[in-house]
Amino acid sequence: MKLGLQKLSLVDYPGRVACVLFLPGCNFACPYCHNPELLSLEASADLVSLETALSHLGRRQGVISAAVISGGEPLLRPDIPALVSRLRHHAVLVKLDTNGSFPERIGPAGVDYLALDIKTSPARYPELWPAAPTDAADRIMESIRLVRALGKPYEFRITCAPGIFGLDEARQVAALLRPEDPVYLQRCQKSQVLDPVWAESQADYSETELAGLLSIIRQAAPSARLRGS
Repeated sequence: MKLGLQKLSLVDYPGRVACVLFLPGCNFACPYCHNPELLSLEASADLVSLETALSHLGRRQGVISAAVISGGEPLLRPDIPALVSRLRHHAVLVKLDTNGSFPERIGPAGVDYLALDIKTSPARYPELWPAAPTDAADRIMESIRLVRALGKPYEFRITCAPGIFGLDEARQVAALLRPEDPVYLQRCQKSQVLDPVWAESQADYSETELAGLLSIIRQAAPSARLRGS
């Protein structure tokens, strides 16, 4: 297995010093994707072997206490439980970042922390998901339910991408949330994206507009906040 490795992160696993493993391959094509070089399973990015990543964990044992499996979309791979098991040999907690398109693989992954990206209202997912199945919206809603039901720490993340997540989408997503849900909105960063033409055509949200989106989400999940604020 080849992957991207961020050797140290203080922000990707709450309260932990972590390393991040970026697995190539994604079934989505979000125009604002900030890891476009990882969309293909044969990604040409500067990847390392899994053994190299595990060796890094071994050398930093006692400093790094968590590993984050990100992507791409990690759950494209059926062998995530085996990867989680290998990471645990290094006495780390494991977090999974997922887009929610494989609800049946979320529980078996066996991770300690789950972060689910909610891209937009479920009905609009086929716009971001090439060859989306007919039950795409149902799969996303099932993932939201499962992440909440597993009894593990979790968070829902929403990228405020103009034209993709706006006021209407915020209202529809809010209808899926519960008061206890930890929800983080984040600004859409356009410095390196999959579709530069899209980025140039969309005006950034103002602080007032971001506050309006957050206000809608807080009606359902009062603790929601804008990450970085």
